[in-house]
Amino acid sequence: MLNTRNTYRCMLGIFLSLGMFLVLPVAAQETGAETPVVQSAFDSVQNQELSKLDLATLMVPLTSDELAEVAEVWQGYIRAALEKSAHLNVALNNASKSDAELLREQLAALVSVSRDLRDSYSLVLVTWERKGADADALKKHKDYVLAVHAATVQTLDPVTLLRALGRWSVSSDGGLGVLLKLAGLIVAVWAMFFVSRMVRKFAARGLERVPSLSRLLKTFVLGAVYWLTFSLGVMIVLALFGVNVTPLFAVLGGASFILGFALQETLGNLASGLMIMALKPFDTGDYIQVAGTSGVVDDMSVISTTIRTFDNQVITVPNSKIWGDVITNVSASATRRVDLVFGIGYGDDATHAIKVLSDLVNADELCMKNPSAEVFVGELGESSVNIFCRPWVKSENYWTVYWGLTGRAKERFDAEGISIPFPQRDVHLYQSSTGSS
Repeated sequence: MLNTRNTYRCMLGIFLSLGMFLVLPVAAQETGAETPVVQSAFDSVQNQELSKLDLATLMVPLTSDELAEVAEVWQGYIRAALEKSAHLNVALNNASKSDAELLREQLAALVSVSRDLRDSYSLVLVTWERKGADADALKKHKDYVLAVHAATVQTLDPVTLLRALGRWSVSSDGGLGVLLKLAGLIVAVWAMFFVSRMVRKFAARGLERVPSLSRLLKTFVLGAVYWLTFSLGVMIVLALFGVNVTPLFAVLGGASFILGFALQETLGNLASGLMIMALKPFDTGDYIQVAGTSGVVDDMSVISTTIRTFDNQVITVPNSKIWGDVITNVSASATRRVDLVFGIGYGDDATHAIKVLSDLVNADELCMKNPSAEVFVGELGESSVNIFCRPWVKSENYWTVYWGLTGRAKERFDAEGISIPFPQRDVHLYQSSTGSS
């Protein structure tokens, strides 16, 4: 029973497929018969009632030769409109006061029409130029646009010119349109700042998952992400507002080539800064000794490093000098050994002095118990027996322990009667007797 049903279903599917195969061509033929004939793009772009958006769309498939003919057609439209304006100007010069008002209204309206035609004509010329227009032919059209624009302004009387400006200021393609575009541009730039911050925030979260990166490198990467996002966003916004951004890339390429020769030393600092960020011999907040100076790293850019000394001097060192010098990172380790040397007199008890220093170290909470401190006679100097005291401390407590132990050792030595000699030298005079002659 199941096999019979499956057979029926297969036969039904075959008949339906054959039916669709036969019916579809007929339906396609009927649909094709009813499709209206579409006017060619070449003929459509010659309609002076087209909006600039429709005109730009219809010019996409046209060739350079076709656009040359279209430019001639639009030049004829402008010529006809300007010819009417010329006749109205002549009539206005000879008209009575009653007729002058009507002529000015007509002339102002015609100026607006001429302006729209000129904008469309300029759009045709721009598209023609992008598709390889003949330079001489294109120059003639551009010169014509500039000439008629200047002549139109010069031939209008002040009243008509003001009315034409009034019409332009409230037109969506004129002043109102410029204000709207400017407002849109401001909003878009503000939005790009917001988007750039969001992208930098997401990038910061991603970099937090890479603990091996230094804070300097993270700061540099986040700054680069922010400005790269903002720059690309501005390019996109300008393109959306009709600005041709292609020449900007050519300008940037040429400028970078020139700056590469002019800023060779700066580029060396840049390369050194990137190496420091990648290999991280130090980070912000570290105490370093480099290039003849020492201090805490306040900030670092790809060009230079800012170091703040203990007396609050701010030193800016080029990265090339840092990378080419020996870098001592005092803060690299969590613990440090404080090396102190105390000189006592030769007549004093060295064992007692060692016990006094050991007691001071053990009583200091900032001195670490493990590893333990070392106190011993280190050398016999010219004027003193030098006792070395070497406790271990956390790096941030180094100077607190250094200065604290030095002061307390002086006080205890004085209390215990242990002298701290100053440099001295014994001089022995020998008198020699000589016989008199």
